[in-house]
Amino acid sequence: MKKIFVFFTCLLALLPVAFAGGSGESQAASDGPVVIKYYTWEDSAHAPLIEAFNETHDDIQVDAEILPSANYEARLNTLLAGHVEMDAFMEKRQTDMFVQYNNGYIEPLNDYIVEGTPADNAVKAYESQMVYNGDILGVPWRAGSYYVYYNKKVFDACGVPYPSEYIENGEWTWDKFVEVSKALTNPELGTVGSCIYIWANGTTFIESQNHQPIIDSEGNIQFDDGFLEMLQIKKELEAAGAMIPLTDMKVTGTHYSNLFYNGNLGMLIIGEWFPGQMTTGERDGLLNGFTASDYGIARLPDNDPTTYTTQGASTNNHITSYSTKKDAAYEFISWMAGPEAAAIAAGLGVLPAVVTDEVRSILSESIPDDGTSLNYFLEDRDIFTANFSPYGSAVESMIDTFQENYLLGNIPDEQVNAQFRANLEEIVRTN
Repeated sequence: MKKIFVFFTCLLALLPVAFAGGSGESQAASDGPVVIKYYTWEDSAHAPLIEAFNETHDDIQVDAEILPSANYEARLNTLLAGHVEMDAFMEKRQTDMFVQYNNGYIEPLNDYIVEGTPADNAVKAYESQMVYNGDILGVPWRAGSYYVYYNKKVFDACGVPYPSEYIENGEWTWDKFVEVSKALTNPELGTVGSCIYIWANGTTFIESQNHQPIIDSEGNIQFDDGFLEMLQIKKELEAAGAMIPLTDMKVTGTHYSNLFYNGNLGMLIIGEWFPGQMTTGERDGLLNGFTASDYGIARLPDNDPTTYTTQGASTNNHITSYSTKKDAAYEFISWMAGPEAAAIAAGLGVLPAVVTDEVRSILSESIPDDGTSLNYFLEDRDIFTANFSPYGSAVESMIDTFQENYLLGNIPDEQVNAQFRANLEEIVRTN
């Protein structure tokens, strides 16, 4: 609700007021630019984008609070609940936006977005994720897709064909991924086949490829054996020493990028932002025994390669409902979705929400020039994200504990589906 301030007539004559366009919200003028407070987390691409905006805009400046990545989600939600000064923020766990919206922290953007503008194009690219109860909750700036990143030197040392060969032959299934992971594991060479990181969404790839929502927005539970199959894949590979164990990653707190930088990991399944981390890793001398030209990008394994589906959710910016500078905040997040920011992001190895010919050209300079990686990175693909609903954050927290208990042997295979469903039913009941 907008607050209405009553001023004495004499003060009105002395205090200039500037009225912003778009939403019709008023913002006090000052001797300098409007300064908005923006929250995000530590990432090699975020600071350069904010700096570029500030360098090219005189009327608006972004005062960024860049928090550690590890506990960003919890800190952000605490800050929002406390109505800490914040005009806009970047969402790290996308399902959190439903709870934030229901709690009244997110400003719907329906009255801001104009047909055909960069923000409109970005929202339409991920419309199924961005529109909830008829409200546009945010503006995507980064695309969402998971890929397999692989170290060609590890493949060469182990005499294993690259994933592109299996893809072209229609063989790149999850069974083949298990087979290749084991073939890349060689104690004498010190190589390990693969890594699926600790996040809960690493258990939902097959559910996504089967278009199972797990829980939809109406609270309907819908999943199949894909969840169990992903858990079984992890357990089998961990037992064979062909996958870095989840508990080891949790105990050491090792970041997935460092696992790949070490040079002995064959395959890493992670999102569309990773090429930018490879660019940064090479720049900072973090790659051990290989270079950025020695890695490749391939599709996520799919049990039905004829209808390739990957998992992914765009990375979005939101405006806080209690901001007094919403128009300025919208100008910034709209810029983040536009062509200038997209070109900068692409130059950093990041896949923008909207891919133009310019973006493709720029990415071709940072993506490995091996004849396949760029094509797989930018190909048309079906993107479905299981567990993308108002229940998603609660489900994700539950899965974090569930998968650890399973991998520790505390939940037998025959009990997985029943226990998983019971946990989902409890989430629906209590949320």
